[in-house]
Parts: sequence; C-alpha cells; structure tokens
Amino acid sequence: MIAPESPLNEAIRLLALKRTHLLDTSPEERFDRFTRMAKLAFDVPIALVSLVDDKRQWFKSCHGLEARETPRDISFCGHAILSDRLFIVEDTHEDSRFADNPLVTGPPHIRFYAGAQLRSHEGYRLGTLCIIDTRPRSLDGDQRMLLEELARCVDEEINDFEASKSRQEQLEKTRILSALNNLTVDASAPLEQKIDMALDLGRQHLELETGIVSEITTDVYTVRWFRAPDDSPLEAGLSLPVEQTYCALMLAKGDHLAISHMGDSRYRHQSCYAQMGLESYIAAPIEFDGKLFGTLNFSSVSPRSRPFTDLDRLFIVWLAQWMAALLQQHSHEDTLRKLSENVPGMLYQYQVLKDGGSRFLYSSDGIRDIYGIPPEAVKEDASIAFDAIHPDDLEYVAASIDRSQESLAVWESEFRVRAPDGNWIWVEGRATPERRPDGSVIWHGFLANVDEKKRSKLALAEREQLLRTLFELSPIGILLTSFRSGQNFDVNAALLEYSGYSHAEFLALNYWDVTPGDYTEQSQQAITDLKEHGRFGPVEQEFIRKDGTRFPILFQGVLVERADNEPLVWSLVEDISERRKVDRMKNEFISTVSHELRTPLTSISGSLGLIAGGVFGHLPEKVKAMVAIAARNSDQLKHLIDDLLDMEKLVSGKMELRMHSENLSAIIQDSLDRTSTYAVDRQISLRFENHHPWVKAAIDARRLGQALDNLLSNAIKFSPPEAEVVILTHLHDGLFRIEVTDYGTGIPEAFRARIFEKFAQADSSDTRGRGGTGLGLAITREIMSQMGGGVGFKSTEGYGSTFWLDIKPDESDKPDESDE
Repeated sequence: MIAPESPLNEAIRLLALKRTHLLDTSPEERFDRFTRMAKLAFDVPIALVSLVDDKRQWFKSCHGLEARETPRDISFCGHAILSDRLFIVEDTHEDSRFADNPLVTGPPHIRFYAGAQLRSHEGYRLGTLCIIDTRPRSLDGDQRMLLEELARCVDEEINDFEASKSRQEQLEKTRILSALNNLTVDASAPLEQKIDMALDLGRQHLELETGIVSEITTDVYTVRWFRAPDDSPLEAGLSLPVEQTYCALMLAKGDHLAISHMGDSRYRHQSCYAQMGLESYIAAPIEFDGKLFGTLNFSSVSPRSRPFTDLDRLFIVWLAQWMAALLQQHSHEDTLRKLSENVPGMLYQYQVLKDGGSRFLYSSDGIRDIYGIPPEAVKEDASIAFDAIHPDDLEYVAASIDRSQESLAVWESEFRVRAPDGNWIWVEGRATPERRPDGSVIWHGFLANVDEKKRSKLALAEREQLLRTLFELSPIGILLTSFRSGQNFDVNAALLEYSGYSHAEFLALNYWDVTPGDYTEQSQQAITDLKEHGRFGPVEQEFIRKDGTRFPILFQGVLVERADNEPLVWSLVEDISERRKVDRMKNEFISTVSHELRTPLTSISGSLGLIAGGVFGHLPEKVKAMVAIAARNSDQLKHLIDDLLDMEKLVSGKMELRMHSENLSAIIQDSLDRTSTYAVDRQISLRFENHHPWVKAAIDARRLGQALDNLLSNAIKFSPPEAEVVILTHLHDGLFRIEVTDYGTGIPEAFRARIFEKFAQADSSDTRGRGGTGLGLAITREIMSQMGGGVGFKSTEGYGSTFWLDIKPDESDKPDESDE
C-alpha cells in the first residue's frame, strides 16, 4: 500500500478548507441529493462527498457507508486531490498502490473507485465527489463527464459561504434599518427625546459608553446633546477648539472615521489622544442643506474588544443621516414658525361681544388683500368685513360662527368675498375660539386667499361629474378593482347589464369570482404586465354571468394609484358576443364561397394548362401569352382559396393535426428543398446553420413544414437579388427555435402590430407588387399555436427581419442548454 502525499500548497489548501465551515457539521440535504443522484446514476453501492483535512478524509455526505471518516493515509481521496483530472482505479486488486489497502482487503471491500475533485472558489482542491463499487468496472466518456458535472454542482454548494456571508450582512443591515425605523415611531416626541433615543441606540449597537451630537461653527466644537455614564464630565454647551477634538481627524479625512484602538493606530501621536485619552472612537458628519452642522460620534476610554466592521461604519453613517434629517426638519419647522408671522393672508383676533357686537381686536396687514380695507377699519366694528361677503354665503358664514361660539369648536369655513379689484374670490378661514371672563368669545385664526385652489377644486369636481356620467352611460363595461385582492370597487351599468348582477351583488364579488378557471395563466400574465408596464391587454377571454353562463369579452386595463397609495385597476370589459357571431358568419361565408369556387376553378386551371401545353394545337404567340397570364392568375387564385380553407379549418378547430415525434432538422431540410427553386428564380442563396441536428419534437410534420415554408417564401420574396437568407437553429428558454433571417427592406414600424392578422400586407407599392394573399403569417401563427408552439419576429427597417418558430422539444431528447 502507498500512502498519499501532501499537495505542494497543503497549508493554503487546509486554510481554504477551514474557511468553508463544513468540517464536522451535520449532514445537509443540499449535499445528500448529489450523492444520492450519483449512487443511482452510476448504479454503485457507495457515493461520498469527501473532504480531506490534515489527518483524515471526512464525509460531509455518504450514501452506502456507515463510517463518517477514515484516516488520510489509507484514503483514496488523498490520492485524488493530487491531480486536476478524474482519479479512477478500475480494479484495486490490479493496482499496487491499493491492493493491500485495509479498505480493499476489508470492509467496504473497494474494487472500483472514481473521484472528481471538489474545489474552493479560489481553486484549491478540498476533496472529492467519489463513487465506489465492490466489483471492477470502468466509466465511458459520458459517465466521466456526468461525474465531473455533479462535482461542479457540489462545488457551488461548498462555495455558498460567500452567499451566506452576504445574507448575514443583509440581515444585519435589515436589523439596523429596523432599529433606525423604531426611532421614528413616535413622531410627536420632543426633539431632545428623539436624539437621546438615537444616542442610546448607537451606544448599545457599537458597545461604546459615550454618544455625542456636536455642532461645529467655524473652529469651535460645541456639545449640543450627549448620553454618557453618570460620572462623565460632559455637559451640554461645552465648547472646545475643533483642533483639540477627535472630530478634527474626521474632518481632515473628509468622511466617517473609525478607530478601534487609538494606542495602536496611526493617530496615537495626535494631541487629542494625549488630552482626552479615548481609545475607541467612531464618528460621521451631520450635514444638511448643503452645509456641515456637526458630528455624531461615539467613544470609550477602553479599546474595542473587536475591530469596527463595515456594518458598524454603515450604521454610524446611516444614523448620522437620520440625525441630519431630524435636525433639518426641526430647523425648517423653526424657520416656518418665524415666517408664519408674515404669512400671506390675514392673521387676526376676532371678538364677539356679549351684546352681540363684533370687532377685530387684531388683524394683520393682509386684511387689505382679503377685504380691501385697512386694519383700523374693523378695530371697533367688524360689519364692514361682513358687508364684503357674497350674499349667497353670508347666512352660512354667520351660522358657522354661531355654532363655533356655542360649542367652542374650531371654526372652519370657505366662502366668497369681494376683492379690492371688485371680483369675487374664495377665501378659507380657520380659528380657535376662546371664551373670555367677560362672556365674550375671541377667535385666533387666519383667512387666506384660496381662489385658485377652490376654482381648480370646483373644476375638478365638474370634470369628475362628467367622467361619472361617461362612466355610467358608456356602452362598454367599466370595472374598478383592487390590484392586490381583486375586490370589485365600482362597476358601470353596461357591465351590470352584461352580467345580470345588481350593483350591490357585483361589489360583493372579486375578479376571480367572474373569471373562469381556464384563464388563470392569462390572468397571471395580465398581473405581470400591470407590474412591469402599468397596463395589460387587450386580450380575449370569458366572463361568468350571474346565472353561471359565460360570454366572450375583450378585456384590457391600466394600473392607477389611489391617494392612500392603494393600487387599483381600471378595466374595460367589452361584450364581443355579436362580434364573434359576425366573425363566424364571415368565416362560414368565406368557407362556403371557397368550396364553391374550388371545383370550377380546378376545371378552369386544368383546361388552361391543356391549352398552354399545346394539346389543342399550336397557339399564336399573343394567344399563348394571354393563356399563360390566365393560367398564372388561376394558380394564384387556387393558392388564395387553399389558404382561406386552411385558415377556416385552423380557426374553427377542424384541422386535424397528426402529432408524432419527428426529427426537426429533417423537416427543415425538406422545406429548404421545396423552396430552393423559388430561391434560385429570385437569385437568393439559402444557408442552413444546424446546431442541433438530433432534436426531436411532437409535431405535425406537414403543418410545421407549411409554417416554415411561409417564413422562407416571405424571406426570399422580400430579399434583394444576390442576397442570402439564413436559417439557424438554437435553444432558447428551453424551447427549440428555428430562425429565418433576411436582409431585405425590413418591416415598417406602423405595420408590425398587424403583421399576423389575416390579409395583412404592408401598405407600399413595393410590397403589393410582390404578390401574396396576406394569409401566410396568420396561418403560421394558428398552426404554431395549435401545436403548442409560438412564432415571433424582430426587424430593423432598411436592414432586414428575423422570424422564428418556437417548439417544445421531446424531454427524452432535450439537449443540455449549456450546449446552446
């Protein structure tokens, strides 16, 4: 027996193994699933995830073996990690390194071993994913590749510690944000209380004894708020030169600063350390309105037991930003309070005397803008102000004052007054009453010009009434629902008439109550479209009436947001029963006419063919030319009828599809053969890039060929002479895609939305001149839809187009998408 050697990078390798934090941990399903798969895939009794440390090979996952570890000096995996290649021993009895190994001569009686190396994210070989058998055997190329692929999957799980670390950091960030959010719960708390809460939070999180909010003005540092032990010499208002404080270091750095142990740091020679002796310190600037207010800092006379982490730094920065927002709000409120003394409008004290008289004890100069009179004019008698109130509003205003005087409730009112320019304007007033000892009542309040706002509000109400009228009178159903719950909030008369519900009955329902279960997938797509684009549809589906019957609808909607941020969906629900009926009649008419035309047209076409072929003798050249034109137009009319009949069968569901598992490359080649003559006539070359020749799918070979023929003939038709049409196959989102690319004129932007409609052709003389029924792409879409596939395109006008067919391949033959 030969014991395995140690790799040259053993020390670093062991360190990388230790960093995985996997050794001596409990079994985990994320590893067990791979050993389980390996055991089944290779039909072996034992499969292991083995990690090799300095003295043993330890099994993180084992299937078929009771032991959790074996000594490294008898391990197979110790040999395996010495190389980057698969380590395979086909017969241990024939290998001198292992013939007398205890694991060979005794349990588990290893005769065959294959191990694929497991690597850390730095590339160090940590162990193996290995399979063991009690009989000799070998692995073919595919089996070797499979074992390697399984090992790479195990690698991803081993190296998941990076993701785990990221998740832990995210959880810590969430905890920090939650803590900061708790500071804002009591919005009415005084400023000092909020700051104390924040400082206590910082002291607890950072494990430091002192927290300070300072203000820096020019070169002076002032303690504004602090939290510290009872024996601290700190006091609010304490001022120091900035250069004597630790904040000078932070300001010099221009960013937050964190020092875990001042005595061991590059700042240990600073004078602030000698004077204050703080060993640990962390701080961030408090800035708002584009200026530095001061700092938020936490400190201790003792070194930190552990260094500050990135999350600690993030915490101090976020807390400083929260503090900045708080102080900014307080500063702005203080400024607003001072400015309110000169607020536009009229501030006043209005008094109603015990004898019923009234006056303005005080009115600001804004009374001139409201009433057009000076303050002195109403100091003894307020009647002149009441004379300026609109006659239609005077009684209402007087009654509201009486109610406020009786109940001492806050007075609020909107009314019209004659402005200094003679026009009527809307004003808004609010005042708090106070009963005086002499029996009079004084109101302290304001009046403001709200004419523009009020007129906008009235105009908005008028528009809302118009919209409500349109809502109720619309012949199309309109529905308002909750985006989150689907609960119906409003519905118009048209939809109630369609559905048979009363208004109250309908509002008791939600979207899912009136939507058949067949449309769950379509409804989920609508939800996705609303989230991503703010709208969905139009789509066709069905609606359930009150009596349980269904009717077809055209359904579309937009996402809106209510004032309380509740997302709602406005939907248009159009009953298309009559449209469907007309479509059926149209299709039946087309089908009938097509069938009636087919028999005589066949006779005409055959007769023209016989005449053109000379059966009835030689024709003059002019007659021959006319007969050729008639035959050509007859053939074109036959193609049109064939397309119409195919379209009618597809739409009505009468076209029988013969679904079998077919090789897709063969179908593509057949289609290329069929269109090659047309391509030669048009001087177009066809190039087939077949990347997946083995793929099969359950399809109707004839109809898939018909769909592909349509794409190929269009590509050839719209390509310039001497151009190339490329046919390409590849895998896309689990589907087999056939792409047909031409380098012609491309598709006009205005036509793209209609390209798959029946009889659709781009509106240009060049396009019309190329012929065609306009049914090819419509037929292609219906064929692919009924076969469970899809069709799509992309185009750049002037540079060409790419159309594609998507087909779901057979699961048994589905290639690995890594081959794509």
